[in-house]
Amino acid sequence: MELAFDHTKYSSIVFIDSMVALEGKPLETMPWHEIDPTDSILILVVPQVNSEIDKRKRDGRLGKRARAFNRLIAHAAESGVPHTIAVGSPTVAIAVTRHKRIDWDQYDTLDPGEGDDRVVAQVLYAVDVPDQRKLLLTNDTNPMAIASRHGLKCRRLPDHWLLDPEPSPSEKEVERLKARVRELESAQPKIEISLKYGLAQPQTIFRVHPMPDDAKGVIASHVIRQNPSQQDDSPFNLRRDYSYDERYRDYRTKVVPAYTTSVHRFLEVHYAQVPFAFCVKNIGNLQAESLVLRLAGKGGCLHNRFTCYPIFGPPAPKPRTFLDGIRFDPNSIRPAIVGRHEMQFAVGPDRSPVIEIHCADFRHGRYWEFEGIATLDPHHEGPFVVDVEVTASNMRGIQTKSFDLALTVENAKIGDLVDLLKPGYKIPIPMMERLTAEITAKNWDWIEVVDVDGQEEWPDDGDEDGDDED
Repeated sequence: MELAFDHTKYSSIVFIDSMVALEGKPLETMPWHEIDPTDSILILVVPQVNSEIDKRKRDGRLGKRARAFNRLIAHAAESGVPHTIAVGSPTVAIAVTRHKRIDWDQYDTLDPGEGDDRVVAQVLYAVDVPDQRKLLLTNDTNPMAIASRHGLKCRRLPDHWLLDPEPSPSEKEVERLKARVRELESAQPKIEISLKYGLAQPQTIFRVHPMPDDAKGVIASHVIRQNPSQQDDSPFNLRRDYSYDERYRDYRTKVVPAYTTSVHRFLEVHYAQVPFAFCVKNIGNLQAESLVLRLAGKGGCLHNRFTCYPIFGPPAPKPRTFLDGIRFDPNSIRPAIVGRHEMQFAVGPDRSPVIEIHCADFRHGRYWEFEGIATLDPHHEGPFVVDVEVTASNMRGIQTKSFDLALTVENAKIGDLVDLLKPGYKIPIPMMERLTAEITAKNWDWIEVVDVDGQEEWPDDGDEDGDDED
């Protein structure tokens, strides 16, 4: 049989199986220099390989590759001579090989009904190339084993010559859904929220035992002695407060006893207040319209001021003056106009578990910060958690995030924490330094002075600092 080409023109001759063409990178782009870095390479395709690839033209996964291979080899198949597919170092050509009639009886270990066996047999019987120059390049171990048993040199296709594996149907569906999510996110504002607690964790709080009955009378007498009547009995007092005696009587008989009954709860609050800093940012490209922020404390309440109870006893009432009869009607004050870009508290902060903030137009690139104080409940089981919800009219769904504060609860007696007879803290409250600084600065907006009944009181701007016990 006359030779179809001169094999001596090529420094390397490589036979490929079908998987090299179907699973590997395009033949013209493979790094052939790893086989022969400088000269020329001839790729040979036996008829069995060509037939196997041809059958895959309508395969859902491999059809595109099979058709590309057919286009690549078409010129060589028509002309019968090698066709150059890559020029450089090395130059690469491809051709369809011919083989002699196979004597299957000579190779009784080869099965003519098996594709891999037919590929090896056709390589062994290929004309135009001496046996010592034949090299089989394959991606499968079975043809490698068959070739080795019959003295045919072979080489495994390196992994980096392979195409990246195609995703499975489930992976394609996941990617489709991710793309859809990205599409939806690009059409809505992107809000980022953060919340940081201002004290180390785990934070220790106290579950305080009530004052013993036998101590209540002693403490009540001490508080009353420290807070005598302020009535001016001078005959020259022309503006005598005739209601004062009754109010002071209520102070001695109702307010002070209520204090001795509740002081343990006041201490629980003082030791359980933790500052936090909340921040919301619009990091997307669109404004958030009708933005709603909701902070919900689980295992405590939220506020924007330090709640200050009369730990060392409620002060005695003061005589009223004619100025005390002047009261402003809050309804007469025109409500402030809230701009579209301003944050407005719709719920709280008012020592309740929930704070809700609204903004009509929260522009992209904007951020808003809120400094609050969380009061932890020592009788709640589990950690303290602030659950944050964010939504807007042009957002799909609700964005949620939780911020935990680890804590430990210890049982304590009143006397373990404070000395009520010689006013002072034995164990400083966690926010003592901040509270002292705000009192010194007379920043009453930061402090909410609360009476025995839990009602807010406003300290005078004189010598009363709202927390003499410090």
